[in-house]
Amino acid sequence: MLGFSPGKLLVFAILVAVLWIGFRFTNRVDMIRRSVREEVKRRQQQTQRPRSLKAEDLVKCAACGTYVSASNAVACGRADCPWRR
Repeated sequence: MLGFSPGKLLVFAILVAVLWIGFRFTNRVDMIRRSVREEVKRRQQQTQRPRSLKAEDLVKCAACGTYVSASNAVACGRADCPWRR
């Protein structure tokens, strides 16, 4: 009843081989997908560089000696300040 004939053993061996190859194939596909995702993420990080801040010239206040922005300087509060409010 439960005898193992050469035909049954051959079918069993083929079934095990097909399952093993399928398992290896799915693992390989998953590994490739992960590596592609990592490569895409790495390329996106390389292209997204932080914005550089524009340099702004500073000028020294003749009254108090502090440096203020040349484009939008505000008065320091002293009476002899060259920039008015």
